[in-house]
Amino acid sequence: MKRRNVLAALGSLSAGGAFTVGSGAFTSVSAERSVTVDVVGDANAFLRLAPCDGSPNGDYVANASEGAMAIDLADGDSNVAGSGVNPEAHSVFHNVFEICNQGTQPVCVDFAVDVPSIPGPVPDRYGFEEGDPAVVFYRADNPDDTVNVDDLDTDRSGAFPLDVGDCQCVGFEVRAFGFESGADLFGDTDLEIRAQAGANCESEDAPPEPINPETLRLDTGGELNWQETYWQVVSGPGTDGPGTEDTPYRAKVVDDPPNDWDTSSPEASWVDPFGTGGLDSDPADAEDPYVYELTFSVPATFDLVMEEYGSDNPVTFLLDGTEIGSSPDGEDAYNPLKDNISSQQIEAGNHTLRAEVINEPQSGTSVTGNPTGLLVAARLEPPQEPN
Repeated sequence: MKRRNVLAALGSLSAGGAFTVGSGAFTSVSAERSVTVDVVGDANAFLRLAPCDGSPNGDYVANASEGAMAIDLADGDSNVAGSGVNPEAHSVFHNVFEICNQGTQPVCVDFAVDVPSIPGPVPDRYGFEEGDPAVVFYRADNPDDTVNVDDLDTDRSGAFPLDVGDCQCVGFEVRAFGFESGADLFGDTDLEIRAQAGANCESEDAPPEPINPETLRLDTGGELNWQETYWQVVSGPGTDGPGTEDTPYRAKVVDDPPNDWDTSSPEASWVDPFGTGGLDSDPADAEDPYVYELTFSVPATFDLVMEEYGSDNPVTFLLDGTEIGSSPDGEDAYNPLKDNISSQQIEAGNHTLRAEVINEPQSGTSVTGNPTGLLVAARLEPPQEPN
């Protein structure tokens, strides 16, 4: 087992690392000839650790070719001008380092690290809160495809398989809420990476876990009850709107909707970008919509049933980038709720349901804004058998 410095600095964040690597070539040798075993840098080892190929965020990686790889977001990295992440901020780094199998056998790879918890309060617009992990690792550029760092187990579902010559890039997000400037988030914590030949980790051939169709709801206002995901605000108009955010954030539940907003749906809740319940001062733009998205996955074919929806103002719905319906004639849909969108059949895999709400300025007034909000009551169900 080799001990290496693998992860460094977020404002001053650092960690070390250890590896157990299955060599795969031979178990033992006894012969009247020489045997050479070289200790090489991480970039040339059987388990390659290096900057993610082709990613600008690979500049945060140092020393992979010289010896032990380090990820440095502090002032020790000459490749970048900054010296740490911002306090009270959510920073996201896609495709930072890669793990490659340069051995002779397929391996399963897992890693573990003691991640600190967020010590301070978090603004409501984020999908995490005080006490949640302050650093989250994920595969490539998909923050939803997180890596479990609690346990080191190459046999578990969630460890990633690497065939000979394959690589996996890893990114991470930093939730620096409640930390003092200059704080070392990891201190002397070790990051341990293990690659093991012959392990039984997740594979494309593994059967998906069954899902009870009764739980498959896609409503605004709550967590999907079979996946840890929420409706997100992706973008919006105005200098004070969600379009100024670096990353999407959870749509905020409106606790006290305006009387004009029909609330007849028992399943869904009204949401908006600001959690204010719709104000005349909400930024408005006749061309630039508020965009809400829900990303989800299913293990088999299902029908997406849009039971009813509401919006203030006109809304258009898209499924996987294709329009599936909108409020009739582009009208407001908040009272009564609408049910004019037909069911859509979707196949097993990942999908995105998107709502684009145009918040038009109020005509005939000097007000430059307009209330805005969204409600979606929807479910997934097994396809109906033909009569």
